[in-house]
Amino acid sequence: MAGMLLMGMYHVQLAEYAETLRAQGVESMVFNGGPASVLCSFPGKNQTNLGYLFLIEFFVDSYIGIVIWAVLDPANPFISPSTAPFVIGLAYGTMVWAFADITIATNLARDLGTRIVAAIFYGGEAFSYYNYSWIGILVNVPATIFATGYYEFLMRDSLQKIGKGAALHEGGEEGLALHLTKTGISMDKGMTALEGVEDQKFAGEV
Repeated sequence: MAGMLLMGMYHVQLAEYAETLRAQGVESMVFNGGPASVLCSFPGKNQTNLGYLFLIEFFVDSYIGIVIWAVLDPANPFISPSTAPFVIGLAYGTMVWAFADITIATNLARDLGTRIVAAIFYGGEAFSYYNYSWIGILVNVPATIFATGYYEFLMRDSLQKIGKGAALHEGGEEGLALHLTKTGISMDKGMTALEGVEDQKFAGEV
Protein backbone atom coordinates (compact mmCIF):
# COMPACT_ATOMS: atom_id res chain seq x y z
CA MET A 1 0.00 0.00 0.00
CA ALA A 2 2.74 2.44 0.97
CA GLY A 3 4.69 1.54 -2.17
CA MET A 4 1.72 2.20 -4.44
CA LEU A 5 1.06 5.47 -2.64
CA LEU A 6 4.68 6.51 -3.10
CA MET A 7 4.58 5.67 -6.81
CA GLY A 8 1.42 7.73 -7.18
CA MET A 9 2.88 10.72 -5.36
CA TYR A 10 6.22 10.73 -7.20
CA HIS A 11 5.23 9.19 -10.52
CA VAL A 12 6.23 12.29 -12.53
CA GLN A 13 9.66 12.62 -10.91
CA LEU A 14 10.44 8.90 -11.13
CA ALA A 15 9.30 8.74 -14.77
CA GLU A 16 11.54 11.70 -15.62
CA TYR A 17 14.48 10.07 -13.84
CA ALA A 18 13.88 6.80 -15.72
CA GLU A 19 13.76 8.62 -19.06
CA THR A 20 17.00 10.40 -18.25
CA LEU A 21 18.70 7.08 -17.49
CA ARG A 22 17.37 5.48 -20.68
CA ALA A 23 18.69 8.43 -22.68
CA GLN A 24 22.10 7.68 -21.18
CA GLY A 25 21.87 4.07 -22.35
CA VAL A 26 20.81 2.49 -19.02
CA GLU A 27 18.40 -0.34 -19.70
CA SER A 28 17.45 -1.60 -16.25
CA MET A 29 15.98 0.70 -13.61
CA VAL A 30 16.77 -1.85 -10.89
CA PHE A 31 20.04 -0.98 -9.15
CA ASN A 32 21.26 0.84 -6.08
CA GLY A 33 20.45 4.47 -6.82
CA GLY A 34 17.98 3.68 -9.60
CA PRO A 35 14.25 4.44 -9.58
CA ALA A 36 13.41 1.02 -8.12
CA SER A 37 15.70 1.63 -5.14
CA VAL A 38 13.31 4.36 -3.98
CA LEU A 39 11.00 1.50 -3.01
CA CYS A 40 13.35 -1.15 -1.56
CA SER A 41 16.99 -1.96 -0.93
CA PHE A 42 19.45 -3.19 -3.54
CA PRO A 43 23.14 -3.90 -2.93
CA GLY A 44 25.84 -1.83 -4.56
CA LYS A 45 27.55 -3.10 -7.70
CA ASN A 46 30.62 -4.13 -5.70
CA GLN A 47 28.58 -5.93 -3.02
CA THR A 48 28.57 -9.38 -4.55
CA ASN A 49 29.36 -11.35 -1.37
CA LEU A 50 25.99 -12.57 -0.06
CA GLY A 51 27.56 -13.87 3.15
CA TYR A 52 28.77 -10.36 3.94
CA LEU A 53 25.31 -8.92 3.27
CA PHE A 54 23.68 -11.68 5.34
CA LEU A 55 25.86 -10.97 8.38
CA ILE A 56 25.19 -7.23 8.17
CA GLU A 57 21.44 -7.79 8.01
CA PHE A 58 21.52 -10.40 10.78
CA PHE A 59 23.48 -8.14 13.13
CA VAL A 60 21.28 -5.12 12.47
CA ASP A 61 18.03 -7.05 12.93
CA SER A 62 19.33 -8.79 16.06
CA TYR A 63 20.36 -5.49 17.61
CA ILE A 64 16.96 -3.96 16.92
CA GLY A 65 15.22 -7.08 18.25
CA ILE A 66 17.18 -7.04 21.52
CA VAL A 67 16.40 -3.35 22.06
CA ILE A 68 12.68 -3.88 21.36
CA TRP A 69 12.52 -6.88 23.71
CA ALA A 70 14.33 -4.93 26.42
CA VAL A 71 11.86 -2.07 26.01
CA LEU A 72 8.92 -4.47 26.30
CA ASP A 73 10.35 -6.09 29.45
CA PRO A 74 8.18 -4.86 32.37
CA ALA A 75 11.08 -5.51 34.76
CA ASN A 76 13.30 -3.00 32.93
CA PRO A 77 13.62 -0.04 35.35
CA PHE A 78 15.08 2.30 32.75
CA ILE A 79 12.14 2.38 30.33
CA SER A 80 8.62 3.74 30.78
CA PRO A 81 5.77 3.48 28.25
CA SER A 82 6.24 7.16 27.35
CA THR A 83 9.92 6.72 26.46
CA ALA A 84 9.57 3.35 24.69
CA PRO A 85 8.86 4.76 21.17
CA PHE A 86 11.87 7.08 21.39
CA VAL A 87 14.24 4.29 22.47
CA ILE A 88 13.05 1.96 19.69
CA GLY A 89 13.23 4.81 17.18
CA LEU A 90 16.77 5.61 18.29
CA ALA A 91 17.75 1.96 17.84
CA TYR A 92 16.43 1.99 14.28
CA GLY A 93 18.07 5.35 13.63
CA THR A 94 21.44 4.14 14.91
CA MET A 95 21.38 1.12 12.60
CA VAL A 96 20.24 3.19 9.60
CA TRP A 97 22.96 5.81 10.17
CA ALA A 98 25.60 3.12 10.61
CA PHE A 99 24.67 0.55 7.95
CA ALA A 100 22.22 1.96 5.37
CA ASP A 101 25.02 2.84 2.98
CA ILE A 102 26.07 -0.82 2.84
CA THR A 103 22.53 -2.14 2.34
CA ILE A 104 20.03 -3.17 5.01
CA ALA A 105 16.28 -3.82 4.97
CA THR A 106 15.48 -4.44 8.71
CA ASN A 107 11.88 -5.54 8.20
CA LEU A 108 10.09 -8.18 6.12
CA ALA A 109 6.90 -6.12 6.02
CA ARG A 110 8.77 -3.03 4.85
CA ASP A 111 10.75 -4.87 2.18
CA LEU A 112 8.41 -7.47 0.65
CA GLY A 113 5.46 -5.21 -0.17
CA THR A 114 7.58 -2.47 -1.73
CA ARG A 115 9.66 -5.04 -3.62
CA ILE A 116 6.47 -6.40 -5.18
CA VAL A 117 5.55 -2.84 -6.23
CA ALA A 118 9.07 -2.39 -7.66
CA ALA A 119 8.61 -5.60 -9.66
CA ILE A 120 5.25 -4.36 -10.99
CA PHE A 121 6.71 -1.11 -12.29
CA TYR A 122 10.31 -2.05 -13.09
CA GLY A 123 10.28 -5.80 -13.73
CA GLY A 124 11.06 -9.06 -11.97
CA GLU A 125 14.71 -8.09 -11.58
CA ALA A 126 13.58 -6.44 -8.34
CA PHE A 127 13.65 -9.97 -6.90
CA SER A 128 16.54 -11.45 -8.87
CA TYR A 129 19.06 -8.56 -8.69
CA TYR A 130 22.32 -10.05 -7.32
CA ASN A 131 20.14 -12.74 -5.66
CA TYR A 132 19.80 -10.33 -2.74
CA SER A 133 16.04 -10.16 -2.17
CA TRP A 134 15.85 -13.21 0.14
CA ILE A 135 18.21 -11.46 2.55
CA GLY A 136 16.05 -8.35 2.77
CA ILE A 137 12.85 -10.38 3.05
CA LEU A 138 13.76 -13.35 5.28
CA VAL A 139 16.84 -12.70 7.43
CA ASN A 140 15.00 -10.54 9.95
CA VAL A 141 12.87 -13.56 10.95
CA PRO A 142 15.68 -15.79 12.35
CA ALA A 143 17.50 -12.69 13.62
CA THR A 144 14.47 -11.64 15.67
CA ILE A 145 14.06 -15.18 17.04
CA PHE A 146 17.74 -15.15 18.02
CA ALA A 147 17.37 -11.72 19.63
CA THR A 148 14.37 -12.68 21.75
CA GLY A 149 16.00 -15.96 22.79
CA TYR A 150 19.23 -14.19 23.69
CA TYR A 151 17.38 -11.65 25.79
CA GLU A 152 15.12 -14.19 27.51
CA PHE A 153 17.92 -16.58 28.44
CA LEU A 154 20.81 -14.19 29.13
CA MET A 155 19.52 -10.69 29.81
CA ARG A 156 16.04 -10.82 31.36
CA ASP A 157 15.82 -10.15 35.10
CA SER A 158 15.47 -13.60 36.68
CA LEU A 159 13.93 -12.12 39.81
CA GLN A 160 10.72 -11.52 37.92
CA LYS A 161 10.49 -15.21 37.08
CA ILE A 162 11.17 -16.11 40.71
CA GLY A 163 8.41 -13.76 41.82
CA LYS A 164 5.97 -15.53 39.51
CA GLY A 165 7.01 -18.94 40.83
CA ALA A 166 8.52 -19.94 37.48
CA ALA A 167 12.06 -20.33 38.81
CA LEU A 168 14.12 -20.65 41.97
CA HIS A 169 17.07 -18.63 43.19
CA GLU A 170 20.29 -20.63 42.93
CA GLY A 171 20.85 -20.07 46.65
CA GLY A 172 17.33 -21.07 47.61
CA GLU A 173 15.12 -18.94 49.85
CA GLU A 174 18.13 -17.86 51.91
CA GLY A 175 19.98 -16.74 48.79
CA LEU A 176 16.98 -14.78 47.55
CA ALA A 177 16.51 -13.16 50.97
CA LEU A 178 20.21 -12.23 51.04
CA HIS A 179 20.03 -10.73 47.54
CA LEU A 180 16.95 -8.66 48.39
CA THR A 181 18.55 -7.52 51.64
CA LYS A 182 21.66 -6.36 49.78
CA THR A 183 19.47 -4.32 47.47
CA GLY A 184 17.65 -2.77 50.43
CA ILE A 185 14.35 -4.60 49.90
CA SER A 186 12.66 -6.73 52.53
CA MET A 187 11.64 -10.28 51.58
CA ASP A 188 7.90 -9.62 51.74
CA LYS A 189 8.08 -6.31 49.90
CA GLY A 190 10.47 -7.74 47.37
CA MET A 191 8.21 -10.63 46.43
CA THR A 192 5.17 -8.35 46.28
CA ALA A 193 7.03 -5.92 44.03
CA LEU A 194 8.20 -8.73 41.76
CA GLU A 195 4.73 -10.19 41.41
CA GLY A 196 3.15 -6.85 40.62
CA VAL A 197 5.89 -5.20 38.57
CA GLU A 198 4.05 -5.54 35.27
CA ASP A 199 0.81 -4.06 36.63
CA GLN A 200 2.65 -1.24 38.35
CA LYS A 201 4.51 -0.29 35.20
CA PHE A 202 1.88 -0.57 32.49
CA ALA A 203 -1.54 -0.26 34.14
CA GLY A 204 -3.42 2.62 32.61
CA GLU A 205 -0.47 3.75 30.48
CA VAL A 206 -0.74 1.50 27.40
